[in-house]
Amino acid sequence: MKLLNWTRRFSRRGFLAGSATTVAAVAASHGDVFAEVEGTGDAKTAELSPEQVRTLVRFARDLFPHDRLDDSYYHRAVAATLAEASKDPSTFRIVSAGVAQLDRLALAAANKPYADVAEENKRIAIIKQIENQPFFNKVYGDAVVGLYNNPDVWPKFGYEGPSSAEGGYLRRGFDDINWL
Repeated sequence: MKLLNWTRRFSRRGFLAGSATTVAAVAASHGDVFAEVEGTGDAKTAELSPEQVRTLVRFARDLFPHDRLDDSYYHRAVAATLAEASKDPSTFRIVSAGVAQLDRLALAAANKPYADVAEENKRIAIIKQIENQPFFNKVYGDAVVGLYNNPDVWPKFGYEGPSSAEGGYLRRGFDDINWL
């Protein structure tokens, strides 16, 4: 039985070069397909109103409640969603419809828009009604990254940031366990 040595036949560099050439060829021949996927086209999109943004920020705060963080951190957490909604009509529809649904459910439960409902348990009950919908998944995914990947938030939680620039955790207190 003869074993083939694939490393001599295909190198990593050769594979990557071939892959790049293939992607470039497909992109050149199907440029219109990629433009449709991006959703940029010539479609004009609108921006969310300040009241819709306020509802979105309140929603993000309810998803990730931290009393020690002010609303500015939550504004930054939903910034990616707002930026995408201003460029992509489908994202704008998902977000604006989701905000409208939050307000409709809040009006039915408390006679107030979602952002004005003071009782946290009522807002949580409203969120539970929409937790399997695309709006919830979109905002949750963007806000979790936007909030916890923000270096300004890390000190609020006692995280000093990555230690690789400081020589790693071994030289920065990894073994300083004094409670054992």
